[in-house]
Amino acid sequence: MRKKLDLFLIRSTDILAAALLLILSFPFAAFALLLSALFIGFPPVYISVRIGKGGRPFKHIKIKSLLPGKEMGRIFMEQDRLNRCGKFLRGSHLDEIPELLHIIAGKMSFVGPRPLPAKLLEGLDVGDRHSVRPGWTCTAQIALLRKGWLNQYLQLRLDNIYAHKRSFRYNMSILAATIRSYFVRSELDLSTVRRECAGSAKAEAEKVESAE
Repeated sequence: MRKKLDLFLIRSTDILAAALLLILSFPFAAFALLLSALFIGFPPVYISVRIGKGGRPFKHIKIKSLLPGKEMGRIFMEQDRLNRCGKFLRGSHLDEIPELLHIIAGKMSFVGPRPLPAKLLEGLDVGDRHSVRPGWTCTAQIALLRKGWLNQYLQLRLDNIYAHKRSFRYNMSILAATIRSYFVRSELDLSTVRRECAGSAKAEAEKVESAE
């Protein structure tokens, strides 16, 4: 019964919040699309296939932030394809506004493992990562904000921990930790992850800290 209530609260919050944010962000989305079309290239949207809940692929839409070229897949390998406009779009997360449409459609959630291309998951044991909807943020993203990069095996481990611990309250703590991280990014350390993302995620976050 508790699980059903959590799922209802998560989905209801996703729909209501995404719909409201989509309306409020419309002027910003139009501005971002114009910037992308002028300084990166037309069309100003980038559509790729990502893996969603149940391992099912879906078409993922973002505002284009990378200059044309061969897709590299990892953030740290794409820096040479980011011009000033692309860096602004990514840094401000304006390129992610279309993800609100995916949340309303039920393809994504606000909290969940980031949707990844199938080729980045080849040969990896994803465990229960795909038992939940992919999301805008998760414990792995909080750790990524601290290090600037994240080992893919640790990312998968953190994603699996989330899949096992998911609840409405846990989601709210992750959202709070993520929002806080953007305001105190320069001072952020992994105590944020440990404090606001309770339970098993603590031990995994400490692995990142010990690797520094």
